[in-house]
Amino acid sequence: MPDVRNWKIIGRGDERICYLHPNNSARCIKLSMREKAKQTHRELRYFRLLKRRKVPFTYIPEFFGVVKDDEVIGIEQQLVLDESAEVPPSVAGYLTKQLTPEQARRFWAGLDALKCYLLAYNVVPCDLVMSNLLVIERSNTTDVMLIDGLGASELIPLPDYVPWLGRRKIQRKWARFMAKTVKPHFAATQGCQAL
Repeated sequence: MPDVRNWKIIGRGDERICYLHPNNSARCIKLSMREKAKQTHRELRYFRLLKRRKVPFTYIPEFFGVVKDDEVIGIEQQLVLDESAEVPPSVAGYLTKQLTPEQARRFWAGLDALKCYLLAYNVVPCDLVMSNLLVIERSNTTDVMLIDGLGASELIPLPDYVPWLGRRKIQRKWARFMAKTVKPHFAATQGCQAL
């Protein structure tokens, strides 16, 4: 594996560092040190399951494989970009600007489309936080993509394999995320616009 110290860092979390792929600007590589790779192992297992189930990567980044050596392990996946080939803002970043009524309508429609996708394909999120959701404005629609925090976090991840358990978990997590995070944040940043 090439020396990652020369790769461009495009994101950083508690466990992983996200690098721009050195040979393909449409991909990224999320690397963890092997001794601190719990999230990476969970997501690798989960992405492989989604591939076997032939789940379309419509609202989550496409998975291309594992990257590893003696010290690190990581995930190679699609780098989510907007139509200008820029990394789109997270939900929190998107809501820092004042939205027009049409932008607000498309934002809520984009969130609804993501929820429908998660339920339809039993794509279980473990971390629904605003920083894990990117908002991509297109000419006639707004997409919201979940870029991180996938797969049930239970020791035995039954929601990943039993659809009715997965749908219950998705519904519960989504309702809490909307009520405690997105709607209050939207109301605080967008003022009197209807939710």
